[in-house]
Amino acid sequence: MLSTLRRTLFALLACASFIVHAAAPDEITTAWPVNVGPLNPHLYTPNQMFAQSMVYEPLVKYQADGSVIPWLAKSWTHSEDGKTWTFTLRDDVKFSNGEPFDAEAAAENFRAVLDNRQRHAWLELANQIVDVKALSKTELQITLKSAYYPFLQELALPRPFRFIAPSQFKNHETMNGIKAPIGTGPWILQESKLNQYDVFVRNENYWGEKPAIKKITFNVIPDPTTRAVAFETGDIDLLYGNEGLLPLDTFARFSQIRLTTPNCHSRSKP
Repeated sequence: MLSTLRRTLFALLACASFIVHAAAPDEITTAWPVNVGPLNPHLYTPNQMFAQSMVYEPLVKYQADGSVIPWLAKSWTHSEDGKTWTFTLRDDVKFSNGEPFDAEAAAENFRAVLDNRQRHAWLELANQIVDVKALSKTELQITLKSAYYPFLQELALPRPFRFIAPSQFKNHETMNGIKAPIGTGPWILQESKLNQYDVFVRNENYWGEKPAIKKITFNVIPDPTTRAVAFETGDIDLLYGNEGLLPLDTFARFSQIRLTTPNCHSRSKP
């Protein structure tokens, strides 16, 4: 199953060509019930998981078919007993503020997560890791208590094992907050106003394939019916209706819609 973020981004990008209310061809305005939060990659509510995954990335990425592919790590090996894993990191990745993403930065993020291990006790991997260290700029070693079959799959989860620029830690930790949400991902949180909106812009220095859209604005609209009205009146360009965000009975209100991906609707062009 795709993560909430992945479904959201796929929906946004898939719907882009059908939008008629957008302020510009490379911009989208949509809605979400709440602000995205401070976007601490190592914590949970009020941080919205889909938005965390727009900004932060994993060592490996989990695919819909259950496979795991390289991401910030381009390859890995493990010891015969399955307890020691060595990852070779990409050497072309930077955080959006220009800081290098390297093994030291990755190790610091793991340390910050594990310093708050009790908060992540729901995830067995947080209990399994006993040591993380940088062997070189591009070599990261993770040691486990014992061989753990879902190791790679749990590394790929949207949180907590993702990476923020170490300069944005507070007092060398993240458990009590961060300075700013600076990640390696394709999006940058440009502006946030409480109970009003959040604006993301494309990371123009992103190491991977850049999104087709340059700017996404999430208007904060708590009520699902009000979100539907905002779409009908053209205040927003796109509705994302998964997990109760849009009641099924509101679909009947749209006389002309085009279904581009599951739960994603935008007005059809005349």
